[in-house]
Amino acid sequence: MIRLFSLKQLAFCLTLILVLLAAPSISWAASAPTSGFGAWLAGFNVGSGALVINPVVILIQWANFLILLIVLNKILIKPLLGHMESRDAQITGDLETAERDRSEAAGYISQYEDALAEIQRENTEALIALQQEMTETTRNRLDEIRERTGREIEETRQSIAAQAQQAASELEGNAGRLAGEIATRLAGRSIA
Repeated sequence: MIRLFSLKQLAFCLTLILVLLAAPSISWAASAPTSGFGAWLAGFNVGSGALVINPVVILIQWANFLILLIVLNKILIKPLLGHMESRDAQITGDLETAERDRSEAAGYISQYEDALAEIQRENTEALIALQQEMTETTRNRLDEIRERTGREIEETRQSIAAQAQQAASELEGNAGRLAGEIATRLAGRSIA
């Protein structure tokens, strides 16, 4: 915490307070004419009754006011203004630091967004490449399956054709024999 008063200032302030406490007795002396200083002071009174104006007392009060103003300026106002200026400087520094931090954070956010956009672009490219690879792989697999199926169909056709040809040749051989048997049964005798 900042000390607003030094010991020297405090002693000066106490002395001033004692002087100011003595000042009312001077002004009371002006209103009560007695012997000595009070009588001398009362000699300057202007007016009567409740409103007594004494130029000497007014000058003394002005002097008290100026002394009080100087003391307060030295003890209270200057330290307070100094404290306020240091606070203003600290606040200004804090605001500058905050603005610098804010701009630095904006830079980091910009870098983050750029990096994120780059990652998204790379992911999109990788996905497109994967889809193309999958499409090519699928096309190759389909071509392979078509080729294999075509070969199997051709082999099956050839096998069926061979079996049909064998069956036809067997039927031709059997047809001659069956025709002979039918003719034998119909004629009742063997035809050679």
